[in-house]
Amino acid sequence: MDQIFSTLFNQPLGTDTALQVALSALSTLLTAVALMLLAHRNDLGWWVQILAAFAGPLVIALTFGYEGLLSAVPSLVVAAYGLWRFSRFTLHGRFTREVVRAPLHLRQFGWGLGVAVVLTALGLGQMLTSGFVFQAGTANIWIAYGCAAVISAALVGVANGVRWAWLAAAAAGVVNVGVLLAGGDPALGTLFALVLLALGALYGWFVWGALPVAERSDDAPRADAGNAADYPPHPYRDSPARG
Repeated sequence: MDQIFSTLFNQPLGTDTALQVALSALSTLLTAVALMLLAHRNDLGWWVQILAAFAGPLVIALTFGYEGLLSAVPSLVVAAYGLWRFSRFTLHGRFTREVVRAPLHLRQFGWGLGVAVVLTALGLGQMLTSGFVFQAGTANIWIAYGCAAVISAALVGVANGVRWAWLAAAAAGVVNVGVLLAGGDPALGTLFALVLLALGALYGWFVWGALPVAERSDDAPRADAGNAADYPPHPYRDSPARG
């Protein structure tokens, strides 16, 4: 068992570092699973992402230092926001939502970048305020926290039906894989989780290419919608296949 753990995470079993690496890899793996579910507009994807926030960032913060909550809590808030935002779309089947793709606008890139910057700053926390991350040799720290922030910002985009957000998540996963491989002798468990995350995001990009595009920002069907005659035909609701 010790040998398997050491092979997967390049850390001896029983140390604090080993626990942090294993929990981070588990959180990444759960995020990858969440992305695959969200690619099919499945509400369960957000619950899996909430579990990812608990399994990794929150447990690490509560175990090794409360300052980590600055990055853990936003991860949980993003997942909870996604669950709420998907609830604004009509339920189609048991867990699937009739998500309508948001039209592409330049402002989506603006707020996506803004969310990523804020989340990166929160993740760095005391390392940023103390100036530690401005020292030489801290590029990998910037990349790690920046990629994590981009993935969270991408999830906000996915929650709002923004297709390009999938590419942002995929790019962050690929960059993380590149950094891990460049370091030499990567932890196989972490590497597998990151590769799966990048593939899950790319899968979401292709699957969402078939979704209808909303004609206006407020035409996402809601549970409290009024008379159906007040709304234009919906690509799912008014499909002949639905009768």
